[in-house]
Amino acid sequence: MEVDVLIVGAGPAGSTTARFCSPKGLDVLLIDRRREIGYPVQCGEFMPSTDEMYSMFPRSMDLEGLFQPGEPFIVRDIERVDMISPNGRTYNCDFRGLTLDRRRFDKHLAKVAVESGARLETGVSLLSVKDGVATTTMGEIRAKVIVGADGPNSRTARQVGLKNPGRRYPAVTCQAEGDFEPVIKMYFGSVAPGGYAWVIPKDRGANVGLGVRPDTMKERPSIYLARFLSKLGIKYRDVTMGFVPQSGPVRNIVRGNTILVGDAAGHVMPSNGGGIPLAMIAGRIAGRAIAAHIRQGTSLADYENECERVLGRPLANSLWTRRFGDLFFPSDRRMEFAMRVLGVRGLSRSIRCRRVFYVV
Repeated sequence: MEVDVLIVGAGPAGSTTARFCSPKGLDVLLIDRRREIGYPVQCGEFMPSTDEMYSMFPRSMDLEGLFQPGEPFIVRDIERVDMISPNGRTYNCDFRGLTLDRRRFDKHLAKVAVESGARLETGVSLLSVKDGVATTTMGEIRAKVIVGADGPNSRTARQVGLKNPGRRYPAVTCQAEGDFEPVIKMYFGSVAPGGYAWVIPKDRGANVGLGVRPDTMKERPSIYLARFLSKLGIKYRDVTMGFVPQSGPVRNIVRGNTILVGDAAGHVMPSNGGGIPLAMIAGRIAGRAIAAHIRQGTSLADYENECERVLGRPLANSLWTRRFGDLFFPSDRRMEFAMRVLGVRGLSRSIRCRRVFYVV
């Protein structure tokens, strides 16, 4: 089989890439190893408001046209983020956003990609890539451009000699039952060594989970989660586990005719693990760059350069914050001290991808 573009992975990054290169008349094939797009859910399902995204990524353009989740996929409006210290001190940070039903949202993004002209095949895995030919479980596919949107452990990246994100935190999440106020709660300290635990409210329940730094955890992430849920008295179901890149963007995300997008490229905020907005912003950049490359002969390096222009500085700030936090995470006492020093202002800046100690 021959196509113009093969996209591996139909999450927000892959589907958005397909959406923005398909209308250019390209033959785009989107494959995903899952039988059902959007399941299992392996993230917190939170999306910042458009205004918040502009404040975090001021060089982004027309975010209103990019993020159109629609009412059926919005399950809760969020008013603020409460950051809770090891001793229980709460810092109330104003931060607007919404909780998504990722299972339905991802299906919606894939549907939009198909409506734009892409073809979607589920239950298809990438096996290898050599000389521009991808071997998959549905046969060999020759493509002018191959897109790795297959997560932090991207096989696409490894097959073409690109690196996976260097630091991947194990994260475990579940769906909780009960009524929750429209506030995200982030818990720091030994509850989730080197990371944090979260409660993100939904319409009739919450997404509850935690991420931990691999070199600081002494037990399996699922044990930390069970202990956290027991402490809060929360009933839950549908436990899933995945990995979240925390080392910032991968240094090189283009090689030959292959590019990386989303988690595969390290397009995740290192200070908080948020990745949906970045995946879609980078996906739009990728789709447009691919179309220009095939139609006009421009370089695929334009994609990497534009990602750096739009996402580079905020992600560098976020990585700085995460590294600063690493100095205090091993000790509840030190973390308590750090959060008191930062206060609401510093903590609010940290979740907005800004340096915490000076104005940028």
